[in-house]
Amino acid sequence: MDRREFMRAGAGAALALAGARLWAADAAGAKLLVVMLRGAYDGASLLVPHTSDFYYIARPTIAVPRPGSGRPGEAIRLDADWALNAAVRETILPLYAAKQAAFVPFAGSADASRSHFQAQDLMEMGQQDGARPDYSSGYLNRLVEALGGEARAGGIAFTNNLTPVFKGVVAVPNVSLRGLRNPLPEAESERIAAMYGGTPLGAMAVAGLETRREVSEQLAAEMADSARGAGAARAFETQGRLVGRLMREKRAYSIGFVDVGGWDTHVEQGAVDGALARNLEGLGAGLAAFVKEMGPLWRSTVVVVMSEFGRTARENGNRGTDHGHGNTMWLLGGGISGGRIAGRQGPVDDAHLFQDRDFPVLNDYRSVLAHVFRRMYALDAARLERVLPGAGTEEKFTLL
Repeated sequence: MDRREFMRAGAGAALALAGARLWAADAAGAKLLVVMLRGAYDGASLLVPHTSDFYYIARPTIAVPRPGSGRPGEAIRLDADWALNAAVRETILPLYAAKQAAFVPFAGSADASRSHFQAQDLMEMGQQDGARPDYSSGYLNRLVEALGGEARAGGIAFTNNLTPVFKGVVAVPNVSLRGLRNPLPEAESERIAAMYGGTPLGAMAVAGLETRREVSEQLAAEMADSARGAGAARAFETQGRLVGRLMREKRAYSIGFVDVGGWDTHVEQGAVDGALARNLEGLGAGLAAFVKEMGPLWRSTVVVVMSEFGRTARENGNRGTDHGHGNTMWLLGGGISGGRIAGRQGPVDDAHLFQDRDFPVLNDYRSVLAHVFRRMYALDAARLERVLPGAGTEEKFTLL
């Protein structure tokens, strides 16, 4: 990508999933997990444009070393243009080698506010660019509704609160995986169940209390097993294992959402041996644990990893990066055609920056999601339009 004038938007750079569609139209057997990295992670430190001289000039102290440089933490070459951060060598690289992982660089939304809260909300709502925000409706709730409601494809949010992505007409439970140590006392559980008894939410309240009890017990066991002085970088490994176990054992939980914080790296970013590297290591470990827990169901599972926006192309004066624009999405799954860098791509140089500071957005995240949803669930154009209005059909996101 070293200042080469090209735009790979044809078949060679396209996103491809296996076959005309991955699974039958009945969504009951498919599992989807969306992982939101809150704080805007630096995709250029995960998927490294190793042939771009500009990348190394713009990041003299924080760039991930080139493959073959002999420097500690050198990136792992994936193809002629891209390399992978060594922090995920043991977890994500094997999935990529097995064609069960793909990366989409230059991805994101049209929002250029660089405000975490605004960008996250708009991304979770998934509404058409320029439309008046509807904070009562998120794209995953609309997906559950389009698939026939919780009876056929139920959703669950593994978050502290029900976030915008799952707000809408279909009732969706949320189970926090943070700070949950002990189940509620039996008397308190009975009082809560009684409050909702005889209402449309009665069954969900009982199911939610049971799920909370199970998560509490499993988390307590996991914490005891993995304590051994492990720090925050290991936290998502425990959570990923629990999410996988619940989504595997509970048929009703087929569409999940989990968020992971700590990605706002303004100071001492540490992509090789610092904070960002530890975060990537923990994220990779959690995703690998999720894959293992899914077992045979991994073949019909897709994981989408995304963030509200990327980081600046140039490092700042604090050995970090500031709020940017384009970023790298991940697609993982036992049935995808991975082992590739997908989507539209362009040169990584100063002439092609967005507003002379950020990596551009060439792949609308909504088009990526629309492609995934259509392939997974065989959604027709009308239902896809209800889920992601204006995202368009597959033709807008070039395919192999």
